[in-house]
This record gives sequence, C-alpha cells and structure tokens, in this order.
Amino acid sequence: MGQDSVEPRYKPRHLFLAGLAGALAYYLLVELLKVPHGEWIAWATAIILAAAMYAKGFDSNRLKYSMSMSFIVMIAYLYDTLIILLRIPGLARAVALLLAPVILVHIATYTASLRRTRVEEARVKVPLGKRIRTSMFKLDTIIIAFLVVGGVILLVFLVTPVLIMLWNAFITPPGTPFYENFVRIFTGRSYVKLQSFGDTLWSWQVRGGTRVLVIDGVDHGVLLNSLINSVIVTSAATLLGIIVAFVLARYDFPGRTFIRLFAIVPLFVTPFINSYVIKLLFSATGPISWITLHLFNYAVEIKDLAGVTIAQIMAFYPIVYLNAYSAFMNIDPSMEEQAENLGSRGLRLFTTVTLPLALPGIAAGSIIVFIFSLEDLGAPIVFQERRLMSYQIYSSFTSETGIVSPEIAALGFVMLFLAVVSFLAIRNYISMRSYAMISRGGRWHKRERRLGWKGLLAVYLVLLPLIFWTALPQIGVILLAFNIMPPTQFSLNLHNASAKYFLELFTNPNIFMYIRNTITYALTAVVIAVTLSIMIGYAVSRTRIKFITPTLDALATIPIAIPGLVVALGYFYFFADFFANTPLDPTAGPTIFQAWVVLIIAYSIRKLPFVVRSVYAGFQQVHEGLEEAALNLGATRRKTVFGIVLPLILSYIISGAVIGFIYISTEVSTSVTIGALRPDQAPMTFYMKNIYIGGQLAGIQYVAAMGVLLILFQLLAILIVILGLKQSYAFIGA
Repeated sequence: MGQDSVEPRYKPRHLFLAGLAGALAYYLLVELLKVPHGEWIAWATAIILAAAMYAKGFDSNRLKYSMSMSFIVMIAYLYDTLIILLRIPGLARAVALLLAPVILVHIATYTASLRRTRVEEARVKVPLGKRIRTSMFKLDTIIIAFLVVGGVILLVFLVTPVLIMLWNAFITPPGTPFYENFVRIFTGRSYVKLQSFGDTLWSWQVRGGTRVLVIDGVDHGVLLNSLINSVIVTSAATLLGIIVAFVLARYDFPGRTFIRLFAIVPLFVTPFINSYVIKLLFSATGPISWITLHLFNYAVEIKDLAGVTIAQIMAFYPIVYLNAYSAFMNIDPSMEEQAENLGSRGLRLFTTVTLPLALPGIAAGSIIVFIFSLEDLGAPIVFQERRLMSYQIYSSFTSETGIVSPEIAALGFVMLFLAVVSFLAIRNYISMRSYAMISRGGRWHKRERRLGWKGLLAVYLVLLPLIFWTALPQIGVILLAFNIMPPTQFSLNLHNASAKYFLELFTNPNIFMYIRNTITYALTAVVIAVTLSIMIGYAVSRTRIKFITPTLDALATIPIAIPGLVVALGYFYFFADFFANTPLDPTAGPTIFQAWVVLIIAYSIRKLPFVVRSVYAGFQQVHEGLEEAALNLGATRRKTVFGIVLPLILSYIISGAVIGFIYISTEVSTSVTIGALRPDQAPMTFYMKNIYIGGQLAGIQYVAAMGVLLILFQLLAILIVILGLKQSYAFIGA
C-alpha cells in the first residue's frame, strides 16, 4: 500500500483537497443542479480520491503523531456521525464531506496496523497450554473469588441496567420500525431545529423605564441544544483553565498562592444554590447590570440557555485548571530548554512543546467537563431551561404517570453514547502518542520567572477579578445561608446576619431527615465501594489474564463517563423488570418502593472509580516481593492480603473512602430522579431541588445552609487527606 516509502507521496493536506472535491461536487450536484443521487456521487468522489492517495503512498504517521491531525481525526468521527444521523444538509453536510477522507484513511491505517500486529503475534505463537499455565500461576481461591465477585457485581449492577435501557429504547408501537424512537430524536422538530440557526441570541426589553438587554440563547431543539451547550462550555472552560493554570504554574508574583487556592473555590459543590446565586449575579438587578447602567444606561439579564452555559462555565472550569496546572508543573524543563536552544520562543514554544506535553491532563479535564455539562441538572432546573436532554430525562421521573417512555430511554442512550464515545476518543487520542520525558535526575527546579509591570497589571486587573468572579457563587451561598444577602436580589446587609437557617437544619426534623438520609446512604455506599475496590484493585494489580483483567479494570473505571441520569434510567428499568411487584420495583408506588436500597447501590457503582483508583494506587505501591516472601514462609493468601497488604495501604483506602463519601453526598442526577419516586427517603440534594422548584423563596436560605454544610464536608475531606494522610486530594478529574 506504499506505507513504507521513505518520502511519502501524499500528506494530510492532500486529504483535505480530496474532501474539498467531494464538498464542491455536493454543492454543484445537490444544492445547485438538484441531480438525483448527487450526494452519493459526491461521497464517492471524496472516498475514491482518498483511497487512491492511500494506495499510492500516504504518510499515515502524520495522523498518529501530529497533535493537530489526531485531534481533527477525533472531531471528524464525532462530527460526521452526528451530521449523518441528524440528516443535516447544506454547509454542514459539505463540511462532513471535507472530513470524510481523513476518516477513511484513518480506518485504513488502523486496520493495516491491526493486521501487522496479528501477523507478528502469529510468528511468536505461544502454545495454548503454556498460556493457560502462565495465567493460572498466580490464581488461588482468594484471587478467583475477587475476580468472580467483582466481575459479577459490575455485570449485574452496571452492564445489565445499561443493556436493559438500550432494549427499552427499541420498544416501539406496533407497525413502526424498531429504530423509530431514534428517528424521532434525530429528526423530530422538538429535538432538532435547523431553521433556528438564523435567530439572534438576545433581545431588548423595557422594564419600569429601564432598557434591559436580555440574553437567552437560541433554541435549536433538545438534542442540538445539549450538544452546542456542552461544546461551548467545554471550549470556554478549557481555554480559561489553560490560561489560569499556565500563569500560576510559570510566573512568580505576590499573591500567587492565594490566587491558586482561590481558583479552586468553584469546585466546592453546592448543588442548585450556586446556580441560583449566578442567576442573581446576572439578573437585571445584579452587579453586572449595575455596571452597565452606569456606563451604558441599560441593564443586562442572562437567562434560559445562555444562563445555563454561563453557570456551567463558572462551575466547571477549575476541573481543567487543576489538571492543566498539574500537567504544566510535571513537564521536564529540559524539554523546553532544548527547544529554546533550537530557536523556539514565546507562542511557538508553547504550542509546539509545552502544550503537547501537558495535553494528557488538559484533555482529561476537558472531557470530564463535557460529560458533566451534558448531564448537569442543577443549572437547567434553576434557570427553568427544559430544552435540554438532562431536563427531559429528569422530567420523565417526575411526571404524573410515573412511567418512563421508551423514547426517553432512547434519549438516555444518545446521552450515554455521546459521553462514553467522547471519553474513549480522548483516552485513545492520548494513548496514541508518547509523552515520556527524560529527567536529569532527582526533582527538577520549577521553570518560572517573575512578572514585569505589564504582566502584574494583567494579573491584578484581569485574572484576579475573573477568578474572584467565578468564586462569587460559593461566597453568595454563604451570604445567603447567614441571611446577609436576601434571596430575591443581589444586595448585602450585615445587620441581618443570623445563623438560624443553619441551626434549623439540625433542629427541624422535617429538614434533618434529608441530612440523615444523605449521611446514612453515603456511609453505606462507601463501605460497599471500598470492599469492591479492594477486590478489583488487588485482582487487577496482581494478575494479568488476557481480556478478563483489562475488562474488569475498564468496567471499574467507565462509570466516571456514564451520566447519572443514564444510571437512573437503567436502574428504573432494571428493578422494574427483575423485581416487579416487590419493594424494589420503582413502579410499585411511593408507599411500597424502597428507594434507599436502589440509591445506595447506584451511589456505590457510579462513584466507584474515585475509590478504586485510590485503592489501586495503594496496591501498586506495595511490591509483590513482600507477598511472595510471606507465601514462601507459609502464610496463606488470605492472611497475606488481610494481614500484610491491606494494613500497608490503609491510608489509600481511607483516602478513597473520604473522596467517595464527598462525591456521593453531593451527587445530584441519581438523587433527584430516584429520590422523586420516594420523597421521604430522598437525600439532601432532592430537598434542595424541591425547595427551588416549589418557588419558596424563603426556603432558599435553607438550601444555602445545606450548601454550606456540604462545603464543610468537602473542607474536612481535604484536611483529612492532605494533613492527616499526607496525600494529594483528588478533585474530580485531577
């Protein structure tokens, strides 16, 4: 196929020329001449040209090892899939044709690589008996039990619910095709509105003699709204996170430590109430409007889709910041110094050396932001934005019928597909290239320099106000909880300060019930997650069985990419089908259904990755030689594991348990959906949502007080992990 030629005849730019030929053919034949089957001719043009280039000698390494090209490949797959499924014509379809040759050549390259791998494996063929003996060498009763129990639990409570949800997604009325639900999602006007791309993002209103600029976003339908919102949030959060991380990692200036700590304040999870504070900040009576009224004589209000976008950017950008900061700090300075010696400076040095080396951390943070934005419920509920996938799935649980339709199951599968494919694409994108760095020995000196007066002005006049602004929601939560800020508008009154709302959390039995539920569920789920993590972590770290251990490891990690709403949907169908007419049946009614059991199982599975990674890291720190020595001296595997290994990694187990407790207690999606089926057994986040939905503005301060309680939980966790256990606190994705 010409892949071994020293000087490849064709390069990536030629693929885009082939795609351009297909795009032009599409416009000529379909848009202008309306030729029957003209689109097929356009696709054939692009594909044939690309295939010819690949056959004549294409430099496939450019797709693998070029940062820009491999990123384009990843985007091309997602973009072309969505354009074809949504049947979007015009310019969007032409762009899909432009990217088609890149996809074709990547598939051909990947297939050829697999073929070469198989040929090489065939040359070094290991007899089946030897492979079995090698796999069974370390297996004993304990490890087999860990593998079987861990695998069965994940198959039953993770894989099965998702498969049942998928099965229900294909249930259609008699006489309709099995894929009818997906057709409605990808073509229905309520899901996809292509005509709205010409609409404006804002409008002008007059209220009480004051002009108000209302920014509410454009409705493109439920599916496109979710996609566009998640892409905007991810892009903005990534850009902001990279800028903040790079400045704080590479420049020294007075107050840097304070700014670095202040930048993570938005990561303190306060469901619903932080979005409510953001709504006040961007209201017609908020501080932004106060500034614009004095400068331009009009107020500004951001609401609906635009409000959701702003709230998510402010809440999620620190995820990218923390990952990027860690990545920048871990770059070997000699790599950049060598590039400088070769003449690379400034922006070129950053884009060609620094950014590619930091890419794993940045990409990991970005994809988590994308998934969180896709499934977020807090901001859509607070801004009353129903035209998003997350709100549509949530509303199906709170409907009067109590029945989740197959169409909602199909919508949940679309959300799952987008989240998991994006997660796997990013992981594959990172694993395709090497990021290894050669250290000069020991820990290197940080590569940083002091800022000049221009840089200081930029930091103190731009960066610091920006970081302070993104932290205002959490500050506002505290002000609301202690009655310093009223729930109706953004204003401060220290004379009204009171701790009564916070105290009533523990003295009012109707409120304390939700706190008790949260703590009970979280502690129980953590015990289950830790037990499961020990079994999976030990089995995966000590055995290498082809397909089995990699699959178990993947199943223990993948819940981080599965939206909570998908878990709730899967569990609804799973327990309704397998436990019909029992207390675990969600359709049995609010007096029979025992939601607490389902919630605990859902929490322990969904938050498992945060616990299992900590426990697995502990097992990696214990050398297998210690176990082998104990076994050689006559100790059983059970005594070795429970008497030697676990005590050595106790700090990692406690750390994982603490982190798991925090993420379980602040969980929203599963809590407000499953909890809605049995309100008296619901956790705190359900109560927080209920107060806001009910329009009880006086109750907002109780929600804020719960937010303060959750902040205290998270601060306590940080103190335990960092000061008590001397480990790094693992914020989401960091």
